[in-house]
Amino acid sequence: MRDPQTLQGLAAAPGIAIGPALLYVAHAEESATPTVADIAAEGRRLGEGISRADAVLAGHEATLRAADKHDEAEIFAAHRMILADPSLRELAEGLIAASGIPAAAAMELAANSQAEELEQLGDEYLSARAVDLRDVAAQVRRALTGARSLGELLTAPAVVLAEDLGPSDLMSVPRERLLGFALAVGGLTAHSAILARGLGIPAVVGLGPKLLERAAGAANVALDGGAGSLTLDPAPAELQRLRVAAQAQADQEQALRAQVSLPAVTRDGRHIQLVANASTPAEAGAARAWGAEGVGLLRTELLFLERPDLPDEAEQLALYSAVAAELPGAPITVRTLDVGGDKHLPAFPLPAEANPFLGWRGLRIGLSQPALLLPQLRALLRAAASAPIKIMLPMVSSIGELRQARVLLEQARAELVAEAVAHAMPELGVMIEVPAAALNAAALAHEADFFSIGTNDLTQYTLACDRGNSRVAALYQPLDPAVLRLIQMACVAAHAQGRSVSVCGELAGDPRATALLIGLGVDTLSCAPPALPLVRAAIRASDTSDATALAVRALAATSADEVRSLLEQAGTVAVSWPA
Repeated sequence: MRDPQTLQGLAAAPGIAIGPALLYVAHAEESATPTVADIAAEGRRLGEGISRADAVLAGHEATLRAADKHDEAEIFAAHRMILADPSLRELAEGLIAASGIPAAAAMELAANSQAEELEQLGDEYLSARAVDLRDVAAQVRRALTGARSLGELLTAPAVVLAEDLGPSDLMSVPRERLLGFALAVGGLTAHSAILARGLGIPAVVGLGPKLLERAAGAANVALDGGAGSLTLDPAPAELQRLRVAAQAQADQEQALRAQVSLPAVTRDGRHIQLVANASTPAEAGAARAWGAEGVGLLRTELLFLERPDLPDEAEQLALYSAVAAELPGAPITVRTLDVGGDKHLPAFPLPAEANPFLGWRGLRIGLSQPALLLPQLRALLRAAASAPIKIMLPMVSSIGELRQARVLLEQARAELVAEAVAHAMPELGVMIEVPAAALNAAALAHEADFFSIGTNDLTQYTLACDRGNSRVAALYQPLDPAVLRLIQMACVAAHAQGRSVSVCGELAGDPRATALLIGLGVDTLSCAPPALPLVRAAIRASDTSDATALAVRALAATSADEVRSLLEQAGTVAVSWPA
């Protein structure tokens, strides 16, 4: 047996998977593509293949919606929109007419052409959409050629190792056979990673070309989705360690499910508001089931993405009201549209930018395009008439931007008054996700009703690294003392004006950091619904004075590694990533 090898990638979906390895190689392009005699007939065949592929995608979408997994279902709704895109079909038809190549090859070439254009922009989000284009083309190919899917190849339970997988690959596999998967490429926002998290499939991505180089011949593997690691041919001791860890996770989840009704209160009686991040009413319902006290971050981008028209005021109001109905009487904090050059809005084309994360995005777009922001503000004011809605502004860096947003909010209110439409004025807060916002926190706290710290972007901007870029992913360290000092700065400024501070980034969902955030002064933690019970347990195991002392030591640390060591030494509760 070979010596065991452990590869490190990105933790895409938590959970532990142990079992035989299946090395999956997707269809490779043929070196010579035959030509067809009847161009018109091949064009009709392309249409038939598209129709059959659409039926498969519609089936995936329906299956997920029936399971109340609406976010995951939207992935396939978006794939169907790609399939219906006339530009893709016209390009494929043109290739058939010009070169006489078969419909399946024409569709692949057309999709690859559009995918390569997206990949050349060098952006993680658009690169993920390139994967979707190729996945759609693969569906058409299977419909036309009868090519075998991953589900047909995976005849027994295994961990799949591949360069990449599309969402359709994952949906083709019976869940009990897919123990987990590890990919050479991919980022945390790829649809395969999102689907894995939604379906509870352990996954590691971004392992690099070494995965395929070293995986050949591996009989068994052990994958830890929470740690982002994959061990090829693990030694007996490692296998035993992971089996124990997997059982401990299962036992812990069962115990925590029984504690959802317990208050999020520290040992010395300090209440930390525990709320959830959500994008849909279904996620809000899951948050309620895990004992959330409200929604601390309602993302609104799904209403705008992958559709040919902008959602009107009534459609936006319907979303906010539906989310509020899942948590009656609980606060719902809604982030206004947060897009930029890294996200594609067909109804509102955004210019490609050399560095979209430092460009025209977030509130900057809303302020310069009031026709985009005003309907959303009107819908939020109307929703606030029947639910405790709060409005959160993304990508704020200065007091001037907050003031401009308040002027637009007042304009929306005046319009509703003139129209005699029921409404209420929500609190208006800002996200602290740009270092300038933390440095300007004292000024912002005079006029913002609350702060919400987005630790994901705050970390990226503070440390100048893209967490989705595998080349610099190791530099992405939310526990870096520089990031912690900015969090503390925001808390001190907010509390001086009687404002509350929430954290809604991924750090809020890591129970190992809970005591530290409490010690830094955070009042509210907002995380993904599955993480709520673990964070609740960590809150209940914490003591405010101990947490404050821990924060003092962390702020004096010289590196993220040193902070992590402090957290391990101070650990008061055994917690792990949610399964």
